[in-house]
Amino acid sequence: MPKGQVKTQVDINSASVEELSKLNGLNRKKAQALVDYRNKNGAFESWDDLEDVEGFSNSLIQNMRTGGATLGEMEQGEEGEEW
Repeated sequence: MPKGQVKTQVDINSASVEELSKLNGLNRKKAQALVDYRNKNGAFESWDDLEDVEGFSNSLIQNMRTGGATLGEMEQGEEGEEW
């Protein structure tokens, strides 16, 4: 990453189509498909859930993860939870 550039994180569970379309490999059509799926089925609980969205391959999902996509609170809460 060039000096002075900040990596932006995009929460796929709350981001708009415009925000999602800035992720590596996501055009507006794929971003809209992700939002539509999320609105119909609820928040993504794991990265594997994204494979249920039409047009989302494992390699695309990996590109999103390395490009700043997060699962928001779901991801942050995974570590250190005690029951």
